[in-house]
Amino acid sequence: MRFAHPELLLLIPLLAGLVAGSWWLGARRDRRRIAEFSGTADRPWADPGVVPWRRRADRALALAAAVFLPLTLARPLAFRMDEQSELRGVPYMIALDLSRSMLATDVRPNRWFAATNALSRFLGESRADRVGLVTFSGVAYLNAPLSFDTRAIQAMLRYASPYTVEMDGETAGSNLGSAIERAGRYFQTNQVQPRVVILVTDGEDSGDQLLEFARRWARQGVKVCAVGVGTRGGSKVPRIQWGGAAVNTSGQEVVSRLNEANLKRITALTGGRYVPLGDQGEGLTTLRREFLAPLAESSAREDLKNYVEAYPIPLTLGLLALVAQAVVGSNRHRIPRRPSPIRSRVAP
Repeated sequence: MRFAHPELLLLIPLLAGLVAGSWWLGARRDRRRIAEFSGTADRPWADPGVVPWRRRADRALALAAAVFLPLTLARPLAFRMDEQSELRGVPYMIALDLSRSMLATDVRPNRWFAATNALSRFLGESRADRVGLVTFSGVAYLNAPLSFDTRAIQAMLRYASPYTVEMDGETAGSNLGSAIERAGRYFQTNQVQPRVVILVTDGEDSGDQLLEFARRWARQGVKVCAVGVGTRGGSKVPRIQWGGAAVNTSGQEVVSRLNEANLKRITALTGGRYVPLGDQGEGLTTLRREFLAPLAESSAREDLKNYVEAYPIPLTLGLLALVAQAVVGSNRHRIPRRPSPIRSRVAP
């Protein structure tokens, strides 16, 4: 429940105070008049004879009218739960890691296939979300803008892979900051709200501006969620062309490990959520249930298109209170009293 004109709710204590003040002034005036007429107000015949329950009901109904009528003017709006409404979804950008480390086999058959299969199932269950796709290794690219067409995103996942990305010594690693930067610029340019980036990565970062980019876009309302792919023990990174394990400049085989600390740091910084992918991709399901769904409903509650007018309810109650007050009529119904007999004293 929300109000189109919440400032008018201030009339409620004002009117209630005026009603209570009128009762106090009326009672004070009646006492003064009785005292002027009879000399004191404690004589039995000076009681005005008001029925107690009618007076209480009259005052309760007056207060009810003082509450319901300003509520009507404030235009209460009731949230409409519509499962088919597109506004129930939330826009988010999937940022998918295409670096060589995603070919590690600590997750079967490898990190890349596990992540894309889980994402395909995740997108297949989306009903009203607007989804975009950013792929990155050393540089991030916008592959698909936000769209309700999740099937197109699923098709792109089948064709983009670490095998199709040309890498050299400078771009072989993952630059998580570039993915956040690219998605943030898209949200800002298109004035999209809310702003959510879902990083699907092993968390290894070869850049040096990750926290700087995270802080900058957090101030712009971008929430970064992360899905960790891989294990803490890690696995050797295979070569793409020649087979065997990749080696670094020192000739040592490269071992990639899931860097959860890195991912938790940026999600905490931006107000997002970190989840491990899981064996069956259950991390994405958890992310939808515990983060995306509440955010979608919160976003829908900010849009007045999802509300219906509810002012007839307080208007009807206020009018009924006024009618009932007239029926009760505490000032028209009095307790009849017989005058006391006049007794004369005869002198003996």
